[in-house]
Amino acid sequence: MIELNLNDIYKSIGGLTAEVQGLRRDMETSERRASLENREADEKRAVVHRRIDEIVSEVGEIKTDIATITEQVKDSKAVTDDVKKWKLMGIGALGIVGIAGAALGVSIVN
Repeated sequence: MIELNLNDIYKSIGGLTAEVQGLRRDMETSERRASLENREADEKRAVVHRRIDEIVSEVGEIKTDIATITEQVKDSKAVTDDVKKWKLMGIGALGIVGIAGAALGVSIVN
């Protein structure tokens, strides 16, 4: 049989205690590091979400601007169509006046 004296038992218990304390320190350090990394990840996610919200807001403003421009273009097209119609009517009127003038000139000459 192996004889163990009390000092050897105390040494073994002391070694085990030191190992447990070292493991506990390592775990606490690891938990602190993980907590810090989680906070950093949360902050990064918050920045990404804030930026996405800004982009969504900008896209909404662009859509509003496009709708406004579209309405303005519709109004401009109506005006442009009216001006083209007036131009054609004016050319037609000038043609008629020209023919009438030629007919009047011919009748005066005769």
